[in-house]
Amino acid sequence: MEENWEVVVAGSNTFGDPHDTKEEILMRGSEDEARRVYVDRTADAAEHGHAYVKLRHDGTDVETWPQLTGWTV
Repeated sequence: MEENWEVVVAGSNTFGDPHDTKEEILMRGSEDEARRVYVDRTADAAEHGHAYVKLRHDGTDVETWPQLTGWTV
């Protein structure tokens, strides 16, 4: 059975424009490995300049950093 888990990161292409991002697949593999990489990358995502980090399964976002709060200003 194929494992369709991946960790996706995105950083800003244009300094100062958080909406101009480019996704990069950091890894594909098993759920255990993807969750480990996701936790490691979210721990230092800001240092890497990531706009977001996503854990996906079969193309569906399972977890996202930063977490969506549902609050608007």
